[in-house]
Amino acid sequence: MTFEPLIVASKAMRDIESSLPRIAAAEAPVVIEGETGSGKGRIAEALHNLSLRREGPYEVVSCGAIAESLADSEFFGHGRGAFTHAFEVQSGRLERAHGGTLVLDHIEDLAPAIQAKLLRAIEEGKIQRLGESSERPVDVRYVATSRGPLKDAIALGTFRDDLYHRLSVITIPVPPLRERIDDILPMAAAFLAAERRRLRTRAPGFSGAAQQILEAYAWPGNVRELQSTVERAALSHEGDGLIDASALPRHLLAAGTVIRSFRSEQPTLKELERTYILWVLENSEGTKAEAARTLGISRKSLWEKCKRFGVA
Repeated sequence: MTFEPLIVASKAMRDIESSLPRIAAAEAPVVIEGETGSGKGRIAEALHNLSLRREGPYEVVSCGAIAESLADSEFFGHGRGAFTHAFEVQSGRLERAHGGTLVLDHIEDLAPAIQAKLLRAIEEGKIQRLGESSERPVDVRYVATSRGPLKDAIALGTFRDDLYHRLSVITIPVPPLRERIDDILPMAAAFLAAERRRLRTRAPGFSGAAQQILEAYAWPGNVRELQSTVERAALSHEGDGLIDASALPRHLLAAGTVIRSFRSEQPTLKELERTYILWVLENSEGTKAEAARTLGISRKSLWEKCKRFGVA
Protein backbone atom coordinates (compact mmCIF):
# COMPACT_ATOMS: atom_id res chain seq x y z
CA MET A 1 0.00 0.00 0.00
CA THR A 2 1.31 3.43 -0.96
CA PHE A 3 0.93 6.32 1.48
CA GLU A 4 1.14 10.02 0.70
CA PRO A 5 3.78 11.86 2.74
CA LEU A 6 2.84 14.49 5.27
CA ILE A 7 3.55 18.14 4.47
CA VAL A 8 5.29 19.50 7.54
CA ALA A 9 6.33 23.08 6.80
CA SER A 10 4.54 24.50 9.85
CA LYS A 11 5.79 24.00 13.38
CA ALA A 12 2.53 22.28 14.35
CA MET A 13 2.94 19.63 11.67
CA ARG A 14 6.69 19.27 12.33
CA ASP A 15 5.86 18.54 15.96
CA ILE A 16 3.30 15.92 14.92
CA GLU A 17 5.69 14.33 12.42
CA SER A 18 8.51 14.09 14.96
CA SER A 19 6.22 12.26 17.39
CA LEU A 20 4.87 9.71 14.90
CA PRO A 21 7.71 7.12 15.03
CA ARG A 22 7.44 6.95 18.82
CA ILE A 23 3.63 6.75 18.72
CA ALA A 24 3.70 4.13 15.96
CA ALA A 25 6.05 1.94 17.97
CA ALA A 26 3.93 2.20 21.12
CA GLU A 27 1.09 0.08 19.66
CA ALA A 28 -1.33 1.86 22.01
CA PRO A 29 -4.75 3.10 20.81
CA VAL A 30 -4.72 6.62 19.34
CA VAL A 31 -7.35 9.32 18.91
CA ILE A 32 -6.72 11.92 16.18
CA GLU A 33 -8.89 15.02 16.62
CA GLY A 34 -9.39 17.74 14.03
CA GLU A 35 -11.81 19.41 11.65
CA THR A 36 -13.10 17.62 8.58
CA GLY A 37 -10.46 17.62 5.85
CA SER A 38 -7.60 18.66 8.14
CA GLY A 39 -5.42 15.65 7.31
CA LYS A 40 -6.33 13.12 10.01
CA GLY A 41 -6.42 10.30 7.47
CA ARG A 42 -2.86 10.90 6.33
CA ILE A 43 -1.64 10.85 9.94
CA ALA A 44 -3.46 7.55 10.54
CA GLU A 45 -1.83 6.11 7.40
CA ALA A 46 1.57 7.32 8.52
CA LEU A 47 1.14 5.64 11.92
CA HIS A 48 0.41 2.34 10.20
CA ASN A 49 3.24 2.74 7.70
CA LEU A 50 5.76 3.46 10.47
CA SER A 51 4.63 0.61 12.71
CA LEU A 52 5.63 -3.05 12.85
CA ARG A 53 2.17 -3.76 11.42
CA ARG A 54 2.98 -2.08 8.11
CA GLU A 55 2.77 -5.41 6.23
CA GLY A 56 -0.61 -6.17 7.83
CA PRO A 57 -4.05 -4.99 6.75
CA TYR A 58 -5.08 -1.35 6.94
CA GLU A 59 -8.83 -1.22 7.43
CA VAL A 60 -10.83 2.03 7.52
CA VAL A 61 -14.45 2.06 8.64
CA SER A 62 -16.59 5.19 8.40
CA CYS A 63 -18.64 5.02 11.59
CA GLY A 64 -21.27 7.48 10.41
CA ALA A 65 -21.90 5.67 7.13
CA ILE A 66 -23.10 2.41 8.69
CA ALA A 67 -26.77 2.02 9.59
CA GLU A 68 -27.24 1.11 13.25
CA SER A 69 -29.17 -2.04 12.27
CA LEU A 70 -26.18 -3.29 10.25
CA ALA A 71 -23.39 -2.11 12.52
CA ASP A 72 -23.14 -5.31 14.59
CA SER A 73 -22.61 -7.46 11.50
CA GLU A 74 -20.32 -4.88 9.85
CA PHE A 75 -17.97 -4.62 12.82
CA PHE A 76 -18.07 -8.16 14.20
CA GLY A 77 -19.28 -10.33 11.32
CA HIS A 78 -22.07 -12.91 11.27
CA GLY A 79 -22.60 -16.63 10.98
CA ARG A 80 -24.74 -18.49 8.49
CA GLY A 81 -28.44 -18.02 9.32
CA ALA A 82 -27.78 -15.24 11.84
CA PHE A 83 -30.56 -13.22 10.19
CA THR A 84 -32.69 -13.23 7.06
CA HIS A 85 -30.55 -13.57 3.90
CA ALA A 86 -27.42 -14.41 5.93
CA PHE A 87 -26.63 -17.32 3.62
CA GLU A 88 -22.86 -17.13 4.04
CA VAL A 89 -20.47 -16.64 6.92
CA GLN A 90 -18.92 -13.17 6.85
CA SER A 91 -16.05 -11.75 8.86
CA GLY A 92 -16.37 -8.25 10.31
CA ARG A 93 -14.05 -5.26 10.11
CA LEU A 94 -12.19 -6.19 13.31
CA GLU A 95 -11.37 -9.66 11.99
CA ARG A 96 -10.28 -8.26 8.64
CA ALA A 97 -7.90 -5.89 10.44
CA HIS A 98 -6.31 -8.74 12.43
CA GLY A 99 -2.55 -8.21 12.55
CA GLY A 100 -2.88 -4.66 11.27
CA THR A 101 -4.55 -1.32 11.94
CA LEU A 102 -8.25 -0.49 12.20
CA VAL A 103 -9.14 3.18 11.68
CA LEU A 104 -12.48 4.16 13.23
CA ASP A 105 -13.24 7.27 11.19
CA HIS A 106 -15.58 9.81 12.85
CA ILE A 107 -15.99 7.55 15.86
CA GLU A 108 -18.28 10.11 17.51
CA ASP A 109 -20.98 8.87 15.09
CA LEU A 110 -20.80 5.30 16.38
CA ALA A 111 -24.08 3.91 17.73
CA PRO A 112 -24.13 3.53 21.55
CA ALA A 113 -24.81 -0.22 21.43
CA ILE A 114 -21.78 -0.78 19.19
CA GLN A 115 -19.66 1.44 21.45
CA ALA A 116 -20.24 -1.03 24.29
CA LYS A 117 -19.32 -4.05 22.16
CA LEU A 118 -16.26 -2.29 20.75
CA LEU A 119 -15.06 -1.49 24.27
CA ARG A 120 -15.32 -5.15 25.21
CA ALA A 121 -13.45 -6.23 22.06
CA ILE A 122 -10.63 -3.76 22.75
CA GLU A 123 -10.30 -4.81 26.38
CA GLU A 124 -10.52 -8.57 25.84
CA GLY A 125 -8.97 -8.90 22.38
CA LYS A 126 -11.88 -11.10 21.28
CA ILE A 127 -15.00 -10.78 19.16
CA GLN A 128 -18.12 -12.86 18.68
CA ARG A 129 -19.82 -13.01 15.33
CA LEU A 130 -23.54 -12.36 15.25
CA GLY A 131 -25.36 -15.68 15.49
CA GLU A 132 -22.33 -17.64 16.75
CA SER A 133 -21.48 -18.72 20.30
CA SER A 134 -17.70 -19.04 20.01
CA GLU A 135 -15.28 -16.15 20.42
CA ARG A 136 -12.42 -15.34 18.08
CA PRO A 137 -9.18 -13.57 19.02
CA VAL A 138 -8.35 -10.31 17.23
CA ASP A 139 -5.01 -8.50 17.35
CA VAL A 140 -5.68 -4.96 16.16
CA ARG A 141 -4.10 -1.52 16.56
CA TYR A 142 -6.99 0.95 17.00
CA VAL A 143 -6.79 4.48 15.59
CA ALA A 144 -9.91 6.63 16.01
CA THR A 145 -10.55 9.98 14.36
CA SER A 146 -13.07 12.63 15.38
CA ARG A 147 -14.12 16.02 14.00
CA GLY A 148 -13.47 17.66 17.35
CA PRO A 149 -12.67 16.84 20.97
CA LEU A 150 -14.41 13.60 21.96
CA LYS A 151 -14.92 15.11 25.41
CA ASP A 152 -17.57 17.33 23.79
CA ALA A 153 -19.48 14.21 22.69
CA ILE A 154 -19.15 12.78 26.21
CA ALA A 155 -20.62 16.00 27.62
CA LEU A 156 -23.56 15.67 25.22
CA GLY A 157 -24.10 12.09 26.37
CA THR A 158 -23.54 10.58 22.92
CA PHE A 159 -20.17 8.95 23.59
CA ARG A 160 -19.10 6.61 26.38
CA ASP A 161 -16.43 8.00 28.67
CA ASP A 162 -15.02 4.50 29.35
CA LEU A 163 -14.52 3.93 25.61
CA TYR A 164 -12.92 7.36 25.33
CA HIS A 165 -10.42 6.57 28.09
CA ARG A 166 -9.63 3.20 26.48
CA LEU A 167 -9.01 4.72 23.06
CA SER A 168 -7.32 7.99 24.03
CA VAL A 169 -4.13 6.51 25.46
CA ILE A 170 -2.51 8.87 22.95
CA THR A 171 -4.29 11.90 21.50
CA ILE A 172 -3.10 13.85 18.45
CA PRO A 173 -4.83 17.22 17.93
CA VAL A 174 -4.56 18.38 14.31
CA PRO A 175 -4.90 22.17 13.80
CA PRO A 176 -7.05 23.41 10.90
CA LEU A 177 -5.23 24.60 7.80
CA ARG A 178 -6.05 28.26 8.55
CA GLU A 179 -3.75 27.93 11.59
CA ARG A 180 -0.97 26.33 9.52
CA ILE A 181 -0.34 29.00 6.90
CA ASP A 182 3.21 27.75 6.30
CA ASP A 183 1.76 24.45 5.03
CA ILE A 184 -0.49 25.96 2.34
CA LEU A 185 2.00 26.62 -0.46
CA PRO A 186 4.06 23.43 0.04
CA MET A 187 0.83 21.42 -0.01
CA ALA A 188 -0.41 23.23 -3.10
CA ALA A 189 2.93 22.49 -4.80
CA ALA A 190 2.67 18.80 -3.85
CA PHE A 191 -0.88 18.54 -5.18
CA LEU A 192 0.15 20.29 -8.40
CA ALA A 193 3.07 17.88 -8.80
CA ALA A 194 0.59 15.02 -8.52
CA GLU A 195 -1.48 16.59 -11.32
CA ARG A 196 1.65 16.79 -13.49
CA ARG A 197 2.33 13.10 -12.88
CA ARG A 198 -1.21 12.38 -14.04
CA LEU A 199 -0.46 14.46 -17.16
CA ARG A 200 -3.35 16.81 -16.40
CA THR A 201 -1.17 19.91 -16.52
CA ARG A 202 2.31 21.10 -17.45
CA ALA A 203 2.23 24.06 -15.06
CA PRO A 204 5.42 24.16 -12.94
CA GLY A 205 3.85 26.20 -10.13
CA PHE A 206 1.74 29.20 -9.13
CA SER A 207 2.29 32.89 -9.87
CA GLY A 208 2.99 35.31 -7.03
CA ALA A 209 -0.56 36.66 -7.17
CA ALA A 210 -2.03 33.16 -7.01
CA GLN A 211 0.19 32.29 -4.07
CA GLN A 212 -0.98 35.38 -2.18
CA ILE A 213 -4.61 34.39 -2.67
CA LEU A 214 -3.96 30.80 -1.59
CA GLU A 215 -2.28 31.98 1.61
CA ALA A 216 -4.93 34.62 2.39
CA TYR A 217 -7.90 32.28 2.06
CA ALA A 218 -9.34 30.74 5.29
CA TRP A 219 -9.83 27.19 3.86
CA PRO A 220 -12.96 26.15 5.77
CA GLY A 221 -12.68 22.76 4.01
CA ASN A 222 -9.04 22.47 5.10
CA VAL A 223 -6.58 20.26 3.20
CA ARG A 224 -9.32 18.53 1.23
CA GLU A 225 -10.57 21.86 -0.11
CA LEU A 226 -7.03 22.93 -1.02
CA GLN A 227 -6.47 19.71 -2.95
CA SER A 228 -9.70 20.04 -4.93
CA THR A 229 -8.88 23.71 -5.63
CA VAL A 230 -5.47 22.82 -7.06
CA GLU A 231 -6.98 20.04 -9.16
CA ARG A 232 -9.58 22.40 -10.64
CA ALA A 233 -6.99 25.09 -11.29
CA ALA A 234 -4.73 22.58 -13.04
CA LEU A 235 -7.56 21.41 -15.29
CA SER A 236 -8.60 24.95 -16.23
CA HIS A 237 -5.03 26.13 -16.87
CA GLU A 238 -3.64 25.97 -20.39
CA GLY A 239 -0.02 25.96 -21.49
CA ASP A 240 3.17 25.32 -19.57
CA GLY A 241 3.42 28.61 -17.67
CA LEU A 242 2.64 29.37 -14.04
CA ILE A 243 -0.94 29.09 -12.85
CA ASP A 244 -2.20 32.64 -12.33
CA ALA A 245 -4.92 33.94 -10.01
CA SER A 246 -7.45 33.90 -12.87
CA ALA A 247 -7.37 30.08 -12.86
CA LEU A 248 -8.43 29.89 -9.21
CA PRO A 249 -12.10 29.39 -8.30
CA ARG A 250 -14.21 32.52 -8.14
CA HIS A 251 -14.99 32.20 -4.43
CA LEU A 252 -11.28 32.42 -3.54
CA LEU A 253 -10.99 35.67 -5.45
CA ALA A 254 -14.12 36.96 -3.72
CA ALA A 255 -12.87 36.09 -0.23
CA GLY A 256 -10.94 39.36 -0.19
CA THR A 257 -14.18 41.22 -0.84
CA VAL A 258 -15.76 39.54 2.17
CA ILE A 259 -12.83 40.48 4.37
CA ARG A 260 -12.80 44.08 3.10
CA SER A 261 -16.50 44.38 3.96
CA PHE A 262 -15.45 44.72 7.59
CA ARG A 263 -13.42 47.84 6.65
CA SER A 264 -11.40 48.95 9.65
CA GLU A 265 -12.92 46.44 12.06
CA GLN A 266 -10.96 43.44 13.26
CA PRO A 267 -13.42 40.52 13.07
CA THR A 268 -12.89 37.22 14.80
CA LEU A 269 -12.19 34.13 12.70
CA LYS A 270 -15.69 32.89 13.55
CA GLU A 271 -17.22 36.12 12.22
CA LEU A 272 -15.18 35.89 9.03
CA GLU A 273 -16.15 32.26 8.46
CA ARG A 274 -19.84 32.97 9.11
CA THR A 275 -19.83 35.98 6.74
CA TYR A 276 -18.02 34.01 4.05
CA ILE A 277 -20.42 31.06 4.29
CA LEU A 278 -23.35 33.49 3.98
CA TRP A 279 -21.72 35.03 0.91
CA VAL A 280 -21.21 31.62 -0.72
CA LEU A 281 -24.82 30.60 0.03
CA GLU A 282 -26.12 33.82 -1.51
CA ASN A 283 -24.07 33.19 -4.64
CA SER A 284 -24.98 29.51 -4.96
CA GLU A 285 -28.59 30.06 -6.02
CA GLY A 286 -29.71 29.17 -2.51
CA THR A 287 -28.74 25.49 -2.71
CA LYS A 288 -26.60 24.06 0.04
CA ALA A 289 -25.35 21.31 -2.26
CA GLU A 290 -23.79 23.87 -4.62
CA ALA A 291 -22.46 25.90 -1.68
CA ALA A 292 -20.83 22.78 -0.21
CA ARG A 293 -19.16 22.05 -3.57
CA THR A 294 -17.89 25.64 -3.74
CA LEU A 295 -16.50 25.43 -0.19
CA GLY A 296 -14.96 22.01 -0.87
CA ILE A 297 -16.74 20.38 2.09
CA SER A 298 -19.53 17.82 2.47
CA ARG A 299 -23.16 18.86 2.77
CA LYS A 300 -23.17 17.44 6.29
CA SER A 301 -20.19 19.62 7.26
CA LEU A 302 -21.91 22.67 5.77
CA TRP A 303 -25.10 21.82 7.67
CA GLU A 304 -23.09 21.55 10.90
CA LYS A 305 -21.42 24.94 10.27
CA CYS A 306 -24.76 26.58 9.42
CA LYS A 307 -26.26 25.19 12.62
CA ARG A 308 -23.27 26.42 14.67
CA PHE A 309 -23.41 29.89 13.15
CA GLY A 310 -27.21 30.20 13.22
CA VAL A 311 -27.45 30.36 9.41
CA ALA A 312 -30.76 29.18 7.98
